[in-house]
Amino acid sequence: MSLEQITSPELSPRCMRCMLDKFMDACPADAPWQLRAEYLRKVLSTVADGSLTMTAPEISNALTDVLRDMFGIQQRDYTQVKRHFNELVLGLEDQIRQRLEASDDPLGLAVRCAIVGNLIDFGPTGNVREEQLLQLIADADGMDVDKDALADLEARIKGARTIAYLTDNCGEVVLDKLLIEQIVRANPEAQVTAIVRGYPTSNDATMEDAQQVGLDAVVNVIGNGSGIAGTVLSDVNAETRAALRDSDLVISKGLANYETLSGRGSNIYFLFLCKCQLYVEVFDVPLYSGMVVRGV
Repeated sequence: MSLEQITSPELSPRCMRCMLDKFMDACPADAPWQLRAEYLRKVLSTVADGSLTMTAPEISNALTDVLRDMFGIQQRDYTQVKRHFNELVLGLEDQIRQRLEASDDPLGLAVRCAIVGNLIDFGPTGNVREEQLLQLIADADGMDVDKDALADLEARIKGARTIAYLTDNCGEVVLDKLLIEQIVRANPEAQVTAIVRGYPTSNDATMEDAQQVGLDAVVNVIGNGSGIAGTVLSDVNAETRAALRDSDLVISKGLANYETLSGRGSNIYFLFLCKCQLYVEVFDVPLYSGMVVRGV
């Protein structure tokens, strides 16, 4: 699987299989077999029909709707999980800020810390190991990223007049705040806008999370008006589209944002952990590698 194939409109076979594995057995086991059969047909047709034109987050959203409409099953309520991880990382905020102050390259270290926070994602595995998160944060200084891409990003940050920052997950948004602080320090003249999900989806950061961690006290924060993981331009509100269109630089966090925005412009820089085996193969890196990828 090549990078060109993964950024094409057609969903990869591995992604289709992963989607089916996630949703095929999601309906109640005690439902009448006729209803379960109907559900399976809808799952198969949604994946098959959507695989030619829709991204994985869009298909996942459509399948979640099928599950809700047929069985009344709502997505898991992540409210308490989100508050917990926000507070967990907030507890490290002063310590991390001190590390940034002492660093020879505070902007580069802040980028690495923000990438590490991308571990807080309940989508791929359904859970997050706090010990792993804390260790990754502690070891962020030594994270191996593409140095040329990172240097390019830092130069773009320092030269941009307008920057849009697409957040991803709870907890991670604290580290996004620290990176945005360093962005503002490196380029005080830049107008920075942080963008969160408009409606709850999984453990993604919303306006409530932004306010809990104090992101709104650092930078202008807007909701994207969408409940789909990632940033689907046809589904977000006009304010978000304008922010993305008019920004000299877009910093995009997480794989869902990569899946929905890759191929949308060279002013986008994607920051994420390589948490998926497909992307391990695409980028030829070990699992949980930190990625700084310039858009095309």
